[in-house]
Amino acid sequence: IYLKSCWSPCFWHANVRDGSIAVGIYSIGISICLITYTIYVLNGGDTSQLWLPFFETDMKSGTLQGSGGVTICYFMVLILLSILLLVGVRKEIRGLMLPWLYTSNVAILFQIMYGLWMVFGYYIYLEMVFAALCNWTWMGLNIYCIWVVKSHLRNVERKQSPDIEYYNDV
Repeated sequence: IYLKSCWSPCFWHANVRDGSIAVGIYSIGISICLITYTIYVLNGGDTSQLWLPFFETDMKSGTLQGSGGVTICYFMVLILLSILLLVGVRKEIRGLMLPWLYTSNVAILFQIMYGLWMVFGYYIYLEMVFAALCNWTWMGLNIYCIWVVKSHLRNVERKQSPDIEYYNDV
């Protein structure tokens, strides 16, 4: 899929370069929000609702600390890679954009699995199906963000690819 502009409910940009910058800022913002939520949960916050991500974790057994630590570590790495994405977009360095793409695909995979877990694990509760649909809608926005960055990466690749011509004197 090749996009020429970036449109979403949150932002609109006439080209994918500006859209990629917006995606990097969005990634930093959402990572900060999710790190804050994880710290709140680790300090005794509410996880009693079925649709909350740390619902089946427990402070006593250590599963909350382990999963919370992995979550915080992942989003810290995503913040770093989002900053590299912003630098890569501004300076047109493809190698700085690729790590963000791979890391974002990990988030997409998690959202798929989490939604399936909600549907198949708690299908008797209708609100869980709604929560899974909300999760997959958010996942759709994240997939679109990946498409925007991939489209910009393709533009940079075409712009930077050398035209090598061979001259034969024969």
